[in-house]
Amino acid sequence: MIRKSRAVDDDTPATQTSTVYERLRDDVISGALAPNMRLPLEMLRDRYGVGITPIREALYRLSSSLLIEAEEQRGFRVTGISLQKYQQIVSARESFETLILVESIRSGDIDWEGRIISAHRAMSRHPVFEAGTTTMVTAAWGEAHHRFHREILSGSNHVFLEHFQRLFWDHADRYRNVVKPAPLSPDVLKRDHDQLLDAVLDRDTDMACMVLRRHIKNGAAATLAALAASGGPVPLSSD
Repeated sequence: MIRKSRAVDDDTPATQTSTVYERLRDDVISGALAPNMRLPLEMLRDRYGVGITPIREALYRLSSSLLIEAEEQRGFRVTGISLQKYQQIVSARESFETLILVESIRSGDIDWEGRIISAHRAMSRHPVFEAGTTTMVTAAWGEAHHRFHREILSGSNHVFLEHFQRLFWDHADRYRNVVKPAPLSPDVLKRDHDQLLDAVLDRDTDMACMVLRRHIKNGAAATLAALAASGGPVPLSSD
């Protein structure tokens, strides 16, 4: 059963569209709206508590991200997931994030370094896993982890590369949320983040890019293995 989200309160059409877009995007990335699931307008109207027009506009806007796709004469559907698609996401993340990292190291100033150190310190203060588990990542650590990686790349001021990097990050997050792979151990995560911090602050571009590529590969390994073991794309949602 699809959970009904809180209704959008603001009556401004542009605000309604933006709010529905954010909620729809979050629901796709979190896996609340499953891969291959059809997205009929009436279902989304009930889910988000708004009219058809802002929903349709939000759907068209989100389709440009490839998180959902339009089907001719059939409306919209959440994009399916597959091993091949995820391999492309991982490859794209490596390429784009290392390009942005090189530019960040070249252009980042003292304030940028301070933000990175602050983000790393904040991440280190939170436990990776919920108490009593070795698989459920805490929300606080997850948010701090995202912030650390954002700050490392924030020195580039390259708006186009950063736009696509955020897009690939969204897709990677969706795969993790849907596939639910075993996460890396805290020791491996700490090693990667500490080495990445040191290399960036030393302005050692080659080392920083090597560590970042390894970190991306390590983080993707369990998802790749799970997708390979499934033997094909995720089946159609039973919508």
